Amino acid sequence: MHWLTNLVGHAVISFAALMVSSAFAAELAIDLSSPEAASEWKMLDPTASIANGELVLDGRKAPSRAVFLPWEWGDVTLRASFYVEPAAEGVLACGFMVRLADASTYYYVHFDRAQAILVRSDIEQSWNEIRRASGLDKPAGAWHTGELTAQGDTLRVSLNGKLLYEAKDAKLHRGRIGFYASQGLVRVKNITVLGEATKAEGDLVVPAPLFRYVCEDAGAGGYEAFPDVCRLSDGRLMAVFYAGYGHVALPNEQLPKGGRISYCTSSDEGHTWSKAEVLYDGPDDDRDPSIVQLPDGRLLCSFFSLRKAQGKSPPWECLGSWFVESTDLGRTWSDPKLIAKDYYCSSPIRPISGGRLILGLYKESSNTAFGAVGISDDGAKTWRVVDIPNGGYRLDAETDVIELADGTLYAVQRDKMCFSISKDRGESWSVSQPIGFPGHSPYLHRTRDNIILLAHRLPHTSLHYSLDECQTWSKNVVVDQHIGAYPSMVNLKDGSVLIVYYEEGPGSSIRCKRFRATKDGIEWLAP
Repeated sequence: MHWLTNLVGHAVISFAALMVSSAFAAELAIDLSSPEAASEWKMLDPTASIANGELVLDGRKAPSRAVFLPWEWGDVTLRASFYVEPAAEGVLACGFMVRLADASTYYYVHFDRAQAILVRSDIEQSWNEIRRASGLDKPAGAWHTGELTAQGDTLRVSLNGKLLYEAKDAKLHRGRIGFYASQGLVRVKNITVLGEATKAEGDLVVPAPLFRYVCEDAGAGGYEAFPDVCRLSDGRLMAVFYAGYGHVALPNEQLPKGGRISYCTSSDEGHTWSKAEVLYDGPDDDRDPSIVQLPDGRLLCSFFSLRKAQGKSPPWECLGSWFVESTDLGRTWSDPKLIAKDYYCSSPIRPISGGRLILGLYKESSNTAFGAVGISDDGAKTWRVVDIPNGGYRLDAETDVIELADGTLYAVQRDKMCFSISKDRGESWSVSQPIGFPGHSPYLHRTRDNIILLAHRLPHTSLHYSLDECQTWSKNVVVDQHIGAYPSMVNLKDGSVLIVYYEEGPGSSIRCKRFRATKDGIEWLAP
């Protein structure tokens, strides 16, 4: 049985006795061991359950969420003890949710490995960050006490009895409470809720998500990442991606040929996708694929490969950047052809005016890292490399290139996120300089309305847009709270844009979202 402590008279009142009432002001201690407990919680995911008087949320493969249904609060304090199982990978997060208007709209604090991040979720964007505290002493494998208070437009976050910060947000006013786990296995107990509760009306609404899955399991170990998408001449979309058992999948007993390149296609503008098939699987770890269809109809899939190397740290060596070619819309593929030895690639081959092909490359050593481009003037038969001056920055570049309206080439490079320009079609490049915001895995794309998009990782999966040919960039727009990213974009027939990206973490999958870019900003659309 649940028990309520009346805050005015300090009387103890049974929860069942108050079920006939429409409101009460009290501290509610939620008893997860009672016979009624299971009926009072809505498990939004099959990985959420109640066991041994605790909420058990298995978020290792996907977020696991549970919401308390009977009551809702305006001003509220949610307090609970939580325990995250230790693990080598993942953010190991436990989330506290308040003012849930529906399963997509609420405030939450994201207690991960060493941070407490206060966020507002809504139907368009699940990660509207409000404030964060970093560097916390919150090891996994120990019980902690978290607290989230919403009082008027003031939000407070505490951990283990210490107030971390106070912030303001006036978007949400009342709703239910709940918990979640992300990239970790979480247990929650000792749940108390303080505030004036009102009996909730109706079931919790679960809006359809604004993303769709391109692929959740390609059959190579359950880890899918680093996607790229293009439109084929027959109207279909093709998404290529890495498939393995982890972020690096060197050959082992589980996967004797290591990570491979897989693909899915869509005949309905990204609403549904075919079952994953193997595009290329060489003897090494083949990764970071990108896809383009040239004006002559050939498909080129570029990638780089890692080979297991004993006694090295990390234990692999780069075999360079390669591509395979198809002349029958992907039914068959050529043997791999070398583009550049000792260079990596993470973006597609870009056709530019005059028939030249440009591919963003990058090279790393213990002392430095910098971007480069591969150039081909004979339809990818031969390639030569031009390095881009890094300006003294270490740029683990993941270079991408776009041709501007005046013929200038604009290259973006990872980490500090620097840009460089070429006025001679890639033969020489300006010294790299910061673009103004950090990012990984940059991808440049021009919409039909000549808005240039720059999607990237950090924070999470994000994008900026430019209305003046990359002279200036908008504020950051978060695409998804997942940090995998390596995004790619393609224009859809109705003028909107499809962005494809990955989640990161054990069991990572490929997602896509649809949006419209205008001079007034980004509008997220139903998938």
